Formats: sequence, C-alpha cells, structure tokens
Amino acid sequence: MRKKFLAMMLSITVGFTPVIASATTVNAADLQTSAETSVQILAMPQESDYPTVITPASVGSKVVKAAVKFIIKNKSAAAEVVERVSGKTVAKNFLKHFDTIAGALEPLLAWSDIPAQAVYDAVFRGLYNAGVSRAVATNIALAIKEGLSWFI
Repeated sequence: MRKKFLAMMLSITVGFTPVIASATTVNAADLQTSAETSVQILAMPQESDYPTVITPASVGSKVVKAAVKFIIKNKSAAAEVVERVSGKTVAKNFLKHFDTIAGALEPLLAWSDIPAQAVYDAVFRGLYNAGVSRAVATNIALAIKEGLSWFI
C-alpha cells in the first residue's frame, strides 16, 4: 500500500511539473515587462507647484536661496554639512553626484521664493532622473533639506 501511495504521489508530481514550470516562466516574463515599463522620469519642480503667501516665513525662503547658492559654490563645505547630518556614506554619495545636484538646484535660483521642500524635490528628482537609486537620492535630498533647516 505504501509503495502504491508513493508511486501515485510521484506520478502527480511529475505530471504537474511542466505545468508549474511554464506558469513560472510566463510570470517571470510578465514581471520583466512590467518592470521595464514602470521606470518613469519625474518632472522637475516648478515655482507654481508651491503656494507663495507673503508671511514672515518668506524671510526663511530667502535664507534657503542663500543656502542653495552656498551649496552650488562650496562643494566641500556643503559635503561637510551633509556628513554631519547623515554620515560619511551619504556625504560620499553627495560628492559623487555633486554635478547632478548642482544642476538640479540651479533652476531654483530664478525663483522669487524657494521653500525647503522644493530643494528636496529638485535634488531627489534630479538624482532619480539621472539613474541614481531611489534610496541614495532620498538620503542625499533629505540630508540637504535637513542641513538647510540649520540655517532657517
């Protein structure tokens, strides 16, 4: 009886193996196709994306504008601030992708007021669109935004 049971289980297993393998292959192909189509380019932030109301907080946005100029012109000093905020690994990534970061921040200087969130958005989107991983882009953008809060 035991031999019959084992033989039956073996035949069921062998019979379903090609079906399971073909289903797995189809799912893997579907996943690859969906992964290729899910990559998208994020639009860079525009001044109109952020509400501007004349308040005492506008003074803070002028400080943010000065800090953005400082970041663009002082690579090593900005990297030191990033290191203090988020550590050596993020600072190394900041230096590695500095040209992309500066390019993303440059258009913000034309704005009349720059909210700190706009700086985060610009850095994150610039890095992400350049092919940097989401995690690295988030860490760098967050470190810069946090560093800006030291000046406000």
